[in-house]
Amino acid sequence: MKTLKTLKTLCFYAAFPLAGWALFATACSNDDKDTTGPVITVDEPVNGDTAHAGEAHGLHIEFDLKDESELNTYKIDIHSGAGHSHSTSLLKAVANDWSYQKMVKMDTVEQGLKNHRVHVHSDSIPANATLGEYHLGILATDVHGNESSQYITFYLAEPDDDHDDHDDHDDDDHENE
Repeated sequence: MKTLKTLKTLCFYAAFPLAGWALFATACSNDDKDTTGPVITVDEPVNGDTAHAGEAHGLHIEFDLKDESELNTYKIDIHSGAGHSHSTSLLKAVANDWSYQKMVKMDTVEQGLKNHRVHVHSDSIPANATLGEYHLGILATDVHGNESSQYITFYLAEPDDDHDDHDDHDDDDHENE
């Protein structure tokens, strides 16, 4: 009888390490899941660039997105840089602050993209837009919900009357790899 009780006790205490090992083995199998957000490389504009109020073709924007699994969405967000940081959701808007937003779901472009080049022009910049600091934000997610963002600061200056306001690029021209 005592041997049977000792055997039951031994099995009971041996079950804990075995259960822990099984839990550890199961957790380790999830290491293959992508936990890193997409890589965003902004080529244009660069930090400190100047755009001009009244630009009919808007702001020229070019960037690359890369992800080890698959891209899901990207958003372009242009807003005034006056009176805020990106760590707070409270923005101080002025009546003539210019803003632009565009959201793209990647499956509307092509399924399974891991690399994507974006070339787009924002809407025209109003001639009476508030001059000063603006932010261009590129925000991207992958199919696992991982997020990344990249912000560029540029400046909006008075209209440039000498500027040749034509562009030989097509809007929303996407080159896929």
